[in-house]
Amino acid sequence: MTPRERWPSLADGIYAIVDTAVTADPVGFGAALVAGGIRVVQLRAKDGIDPAQLRALVACAHADGALLIVNDDVEAARSADGIHLGQEDAALVDLAVLRGVLADKVIGLSCGTPAEAEIANAVGADYLGVGPMFATASKSDAGAPIGVAGVAAVVRASRVPVVAIGGIDRSRLGDVRASGATMAAMISALAGATDVAATARALVAAWESRA
Repeated sequence: MTPRERWPSLADGIYAIVDTAVTADPVGFGAALVAGGIRVVQLRAKDGIDPAQLRALVACAHADGALLIVNDDVEAARSADGIHLGQEDAALVDLAVLRGVLADKVIGLSCGTPAEAEIANAVGADYLGVGPMFATASKSDAGAPIGVAGVAAVVRASRVPVVAIGGIDRSRLGDVRASGATMAAMISALAGATDVAATARALVAAWESRA
């Protein structure tokens, strides 16, 4: 069974990131995201994941049929739907062993080049987070933007769904689609919203309408 078949949410839509460094109420924010129709949410907590927050976010996500993925923390991933690892974090673990430990979980890897995508193919990643597509202030070490062409090159090398990330807002959803990515990851476009659920709903509608 392919990742698209096992986790249909990864095949099409908006991928939201709850960053505890910029979100005062991660649980409330996450609840608003899934209420707005977003079906894949990543929890990014560079200072460590709060177990109570994680349990609450998983409950919110599952109540609306969404996936809750954690960033970097393998132990926390056991209580969630999966994990996302950046290149530096992935280099610190044996990905083949991780695949065995998290056999029933989603594993996502950050990639910026076709060569990195080929490695991700070999270790059995379920999706790739590819970028930064555009300049972004949401991640200080994101690197130089690779643009639509750069994301498209990784898409061609990937065997699994690709989530484009970096500087994406509603006006750039067409660029994400043009790259061949199956999902558009967003942080600032949602974290800065006055009405998070309404903004999420509008972004989901725009993606689904190809607007």
